[in-house]
Order: sequence, then C-alpha cells, then structure tokens
Amino acid sequence: MTHPTPSYGLLAGRVAMITGGAHNIGRAIAIRCAAEGARVVVADLAADAAEETVRHIRAAGGDAVAALCDLSTEAGTEEAFALAESRYGTVDTLVNNAYARVDARAFGPFLRLTGEVWENFNRINHGLLFHPTHRLARALAHAERPGSVVNISSHAAARAHRNHIPYDTVKGGVDSFTRAVAVDLAPWGIRVNAVRPGAVAVETSDPDPAARRFRAEQIPLGREGVPDDIASGVLYLASDLASWVTGQVFNIDGGMAAQARPPQSENGPVWTPRTIAEYEPPEEGSR
Repeated sequence: MTHPTPSYGLLAGRVAMITGGAHNIGRAIAIRCAAEGARVVVADLAADAAEETVRHIRAAGGDAVAALCDLSTEAGTEEAFALAESRYGTVDTLVNNAYARVDARAFGPFLRLTGEVWENFNRINHGLLFHPTHRLARALAHAERPGSVVNISSHAAARAHRNHIPYDTVKGGVDSFTRAVAVDLAPWGIRVNAVRPGAVAVETSDPDPAARRFRAEQIPLGREGVPDDIASGVLYLASDLASWVTGQVFNIDGGMAAQARPPQSENGPVWTPRTIAEYEPPEEGSR
C-alpha cells in the first residue's frame, strides 16, 4: 500500500540530512523531505542504493546529493557535513535513521554474547546517533539558528525481542537520548524527537503470503505499515507543524503499542468481529 504524497512546502528552504537514506524507511523519508522542499543529503555507505535515492529525488524535480561516509565516526560525520555545507549551506534538519547490524553474533541468547560483540555493536550504533546530532547541534548553536532532529527508534525500545539484546538496548538508548538531548538543546531552539516504527513491510520482509497475513492480523489496524507511514510522522516532527514539540517519542505502529495482547494469543484466537452484523445481539429464540 502506498499513500499520496502531496507537497505543501513544509520543508521549503531547509537542508535535511537523512542518515541511512539509501533503502526502505530512510529512502521514503528522503523522498518525502525533498517533495516538501528540502534540499536533501542522503548519507549512507551503500553507494549504489544511495545514488538511486538521489536519482528518485532528482527525477521528481528535487535537489539531493549522496554522502558516502561512515557516520559512526567523528571523521566520517565531519566529511558528510562538509559536503552538505559546501553544496547547500548549514544543515538544519537531521533524521537519524542509520543502523548497523554489525555482527550476526549479536543476535542470540544472552549467555552466548561476548564482550567484544557487545562493545562493537553499541559503539557503532551509538556513534551513528551521537556524532551527526552533535555536529548538527554545534553548527546550529554557533549560527544561532533553530533546527530539528528526528531519531528512528523501534517498538523494541519498549517491548523486548528474544535474542535481540544488543538491538533492543540500542533502541532503548535512542529513546533516552532523544529526551535528554531535547531538554539540553531546547534553549537553542533545536527540537529533538523520535518515532518508533512498528511492523513495516520492507525489502527484507518475509514474502510468504501466509506469514504476511498472520503478521497483519496482530495489528489493530489490520495491516503492516509501509515506509511512507513512517515518513509521514517524521515529516510532521521535522516541520514547523511540530514547533512546540520536543523530547517526544511517537509510536507509528497501527496500534500495536496500545493493545495488551494481539488477536492471536498463545491461548488461541481471540474473537474479532469482521462485520457490523456480528456486533448485533442474537434475535429472540436464536440463542
């Protein structure tokens, strides 16, 4: 399912850097930001995919450039911002979408984790969050300009996955980082918020129709999300529509965070009416 993407010029005149902007949610965010008037920097190490995102934007009449830099390091982040500033001027909108899987050994039972795997996973992923935010904030503070940061968290920040301990820990850190930095940067007019995507259908999603259908049935709104669902929330938070919003973490998950248990529980199916007739009381004598 795709959504219409009308342009209201919500980011006209802005310079937006989208980290991890080469694929999936990051690509959707980059395209939406460009459609709303921002000049976009697609920051990603996946060169071919990043350039493809840039081509999408330019084909629609937008302005974008790829920054093929390692944003988990201070040096790589400086390289990306230097490119952006030389082409467009000061970056005033940042979407921290980049995430690194790092090591398959990070996904398994806690007792099998090693200190090396734990430290590398956290160092790289926390670096992807810290370095771009810090670089943006210092530049905006020196220029005495407002700005906006939107971090991409996950429902894993609040609800644990089995065998995903480093990942869930990092995403929990995204939420805490968002709140703490928002309070610290508020006097500078720099807003910091986050979104928690739920189950979003992307390139790597299970293609099996039965699995997809089961996944959708767990969601109150009855379908998986698409990347543009997340892009819409990011666009709101990045724009002046959210000028009095900071330090917030928004769930964009079809209602998953609101329910105590999904319709298919470990005790069997939970009855969910599908038609209005199923809500009507039985006629007299038909019980």
